[in-house]
Amino acid sequence: MAIIYSYPSATPTTSDVVIGTLLSDDSGENPTKSFSIADIIGLVPAAGTGGTVTSIGLTNTDNFLVIGNTPITTAGDISIDLFTSGGTPSSNTYYRGDGQWAVPPNAVANVYTFTSVPNGTDTDLTLTDTNLVTSVVRLSPGNNIGISTAANVITITNEGVRTISAVAAPLNFVSVDNADAFNPVLGLSATGTPDATSYLRGDNTWATIAGGGTMSSWSIAADTGTAEQVDEAETVTIVGGAGIDTAVAATNTVTVTNSGVTQITATAPIVASAATGAITLTSPTSVNNSTDNFASAPIINNIISLSQTDYNGIGTPDPNTLYVIA
Repeated sequence: MAIIYSYPSATPTTSDVVIGTLLSDDSGENPTKSFSIADIIGLVPAAGTGGTVTSIGLTNTDNFLVIGNTPITTAGDISIDLFTSGGTPSSNTYYRGDGQWAVPPNAVANVYTFTSVPNGTDTDLTLTDTNLVTSVVRLSPGNNIGISTAANVITITNEGVRTISAVAAPLNFVSVDNADAFNPVLGLSATGTPDATSYLRGDNTWATIAGGGTMSSWSIAADTGTAEQVDEAETVTIVGGAGIDTAVAATNTVTVTNSGVTQITATAPIVASAATGAITLTSPTSVNNSTDNFASAPIINNIISLSQTDYNGIGTPDPNTLYVIA
């Protein structure tokens, strides 16, 4: 066996041969063979089927690249450059979407001046740029909001509900938790436990109402007579006397009606002081014999003037009548 490192190095050509082992031959002969370099090169590109690379090239699909010297069929370099439709690249220019090298808009700083002035209940904010172009934004307050401005300082105030506080005892039935100033929590401050059988008592306590009392009897009285005791389950009957009627109606009502004399009408010589109510009857033209205290003769209650003929026709005169014959 030869010692490999004892041979000098050389540059091979396609006509040179190398020693190798042939595995594709099943004849049983000596597998050590000589292979030409040309044959080996023919096997490499196509995985044993033979062939060579004939062309290499590049394409661009978005038109932002310019590709030159493509494809290469033998030897050479492919060039790639950025497509430019105008402008010059510099530290102030940028590649625009249309292929132009250009200065971006507003690349120069624009300084704005801010001022605020009152406009009724509103406040106008005015922005003035470097080119003296102005823009106005108006702040308008909503319900219970106030807006004011002074020296370009805008103040927004709450003119509605600012705080919620509980009243002092003894009317402190409501508690207020202001731990979260924007979401106060209101509740009842009563002690005890509320449930279906408890009620809020005047001393701010949830309590059960004590059981009510019972009535076993009561008394009924009138202008005269002895008061009577009315026991439970007994009924009181209101009875009308002479000229008085009574009637029971709905909603526990008893109506008392005068069914007797309701009005007095006087005729001469009788005079009534009124038609109803407390009435006094008088006879201004009648004989008043109230001072006759003598028992020797009958009291004269009436006086009649008549002729002798009429008197003779009376028969038996009334002993209490004075007859005057005209």
